[in-house]
Amino acid sequence: MREFNLSLLGKWCWRLLGEKEELWYRVLKARYGEVGGRIKEGGNDASLWWRMICDVREGVGSGVGNWFEDNIRRVVGNGKNTLFWTDNWLGGVPLKLQFSRLYELLVHKECSVEDMAKLGWEEGGHSWGWRRRLMAWEEESERECSVLLSNVILQENIQDHWRWVLDPIHGYSVSGTYRYLSSAAEPMVTSDFKLVPVKVSIFVWRLLQDRIPTRANLVRRLVLQPNHNVCCWL
Repeated sequence: MREFNLSLLGKWCWRLLGEKEELWYRVLKARYGEVGGRIKEGGNDASLWWRMICDVREGVGSGVGNWFEDNIRRVVGNGKNTLFWTDNWLGGVPLKLQFSRLYELLVHKECSVEDMAKLGWEEGGHSWGWRRRLMAWEEESERECSVLLSNVILQENIQDHWRWVLDPIHGYSVSGTYRYLSSAAEPMVTSDFKLVPVKVSIFVWRLLQDRIPTRANLVRRLVLQPNHNVCCWL
């Protein structure tokens, strides 16, 4: 039953991504506000329904980690409706997580991919606006980000869209997601799941799924180069 409820709530999360012009979305936006292209949680004043959707979106207390965010990708065409730093469109995770230090130092954090490309995202380009001068290791991160972007080619006549990784052709479905959640839930997860701190549960799940940012995983995601001599967990 839990997996089925999560699947239904996930459907609303999926609709939140692609129906931003609909009346129901605009009502939520007016009530709770929007930051970085997503509606804010709203705190204790939010309705129970909305808090449950936010929990699914953030991967809180589900027992299968951040399953929704892990299975969505932004497919970029012209880049107009994709947020450069916060949408998951390049490298498997949002750039604000891949290059968290750069994101902290940005002056403008909500630029679209199109805006960044037009300003110039090559090293030293006008798209990079920092609150202070970068230190040497931060400049290296900027170079790494520029290299990651060097192969990106925007297509002016193609609109950006979201892809559901579990079913790239047909998109999100409650039945397909239910099957995924039922098979992905670990045996250790019981009805007492909420007694375990959320961050501990998510860490264990990510460990079992080999999603901890070890050196090997960071190299695979192109966050690090194989010959980089930097500190990592492992």
